[in-house]
Amino acid sequence: MRKQLVTLLLISMLIFSCSDNRTAEEMFQDGTEQYKQEKVSRSIKTFEKLSNIYPDDALAVKAIYRLAEIYAGDLQDFETCIAKYDYIADEYPSHADAPKARFMAGYTLANIMNDQNRAKVEYERFIRDYPKHDLIESVQFELRNLGKALDQIEELKGIMKSEISE
Repeated sequence: MRKQLVTLLLISMLIFSCSDNRTAEEMFQDGTEQYKQEKVSRSIKTFEKLSNIYPDDALAVKAIYRLAEIYAGDLQDFETCIAKYDYIADEYPSHADAPKARFMAGYTLANIMNDQNRAKVEYERFIRDYPKHDLIESVQFELRNLGKALDQIEELKGIMKSEISE
């Protein structure tokens, strides 16, 4: 009986120590501040925790988006970055950041990872899911020019020549 009581007490302490009483807004601010202080791993943990504790809060999507940016920019972990963008677009399709996340997944695949096949899938999903979005022209441009070097893109040749001659 005494062992059971001690075990129950330890479990209760563990659960209590893991609880987080911060609001989604406080967690987002903390994650942002940690990032500014170059505490990247702590920032990641805070943003992950926010998205897990408050999945229905609008800040959850903002936190996941920040995670994608951190994984790309700070950690150069592009697969995780794309997974975060895809998660936003798949799980929160009506959120304002979902189209941008889908676009960024395609853009990262095409222009950073040079994975044209996967980029094409992302861009085609964008067109299917967001045909009237402001980014549609950019997506169509990207699709038309997948795999091309900048000097092979007709729409950019005039711009590139004028910059060189200046």
